[in-house]
Amino acid sequence: MSLAELRDLFIVIFAILGIGATILLSLIAFLIYRRIRAILDSGRAIAGNIRSITSAVSQDVVKPLASIAGIVQGIAKVLDFISTRRKEGRKGGRGE
Repeated sequence: MSLAELRDLFIVIFAILGIGATILLSLIAFLIYRRIRAILDSGRAIAGNIRSITSAVSQDVVKPLASIAGIVQGIAKVLDFISTRRKEGRKGGRGE
């Protein structure tokens, strides 16, 4: 076997190994993609559930509490206004 024939044999062997490695890596990438796709789909489902839960909490809890807080704050402002009016009235009533 001459040096040229040995070189050609190594080229053929490395070409076959390269094709095999490419096929193997493609297969592994496809299997990983299938697993990741399932995980991503479940993640999307969880995100959708969280979105619906936060929407429900916002409509059923936060909005009523915000309106109650607004009413309480308004009542507090009215009471503060009335109390400051009474204090001003008392000052004027003392003969000043």
